[in-house]
Amino acid sequence: MHIVILVLVEVLIVIGLSRLVGLAFRSIKQPLVIGEIVAGIMLGPSLFGLVAPHLAVTLFPPETFPFLNVLSQVGLIFFMFLIGLELNPKYLGGQLEVAVLTSHVSILVPFSLGTLLAVILYPLVSNASVSFTAFALFLGAAMSITAFPVLARIITENNLQGTRLGTLALTCAAVDDVTAWCLLAVAIAVA
Repeated sequence: MHIVILVLVEVLIVIGLSRLVGLAFRSIKQPLVIGEIVAGIMLGPSLFGLVAPHLAVTLFPPETFPFLNVLSQVGLIFFMFLIGLELNPKYLGGQLEVAVLTSHVSILVPFSLGTLLAVILYPLVSNASVSFTAFALFLGAAMSITAFPVLARIITENNLQGTRLGTLALTCAAVDDVTAWCLLAVAIAVA
């Protein structure tokens, strides 16, 4: 029973701080979700664990991580499901080709830059057990993947999910992610 209460307290802390920091970011004309991401960094090992490690372990002991992970995944699944329900395909009428082309073109720049970065990083962070091709593919694909849920939150926060622009942006991001994840699968297969 103790762990259930601790997880509920952790959820309240996460939601409370996320809301406060999100509202602070909104006051400076930034999306709520950016403030929520900053709140997550503040509560994580990057800041809270660095500044007050004993308090961080007391409030967020490792045995609660699996529960928080499941809750976060369920919340993300429900959010993405609701975004899918609100996505209006009538706004894509004749624009699916534009969305696919736009999304694939938007992958080219980060993928190319990631591959070029691999030339510099490969000797510094890799070893002979990983081929350069696999390393370059992985880095290029990792640079190409969008933060689809973050974009969806920004679009819904601005109430654009039912508009032609919002639908097109979400479709482009979805195609972009599918393509980039496929590139990542190829990189893993090559490795």
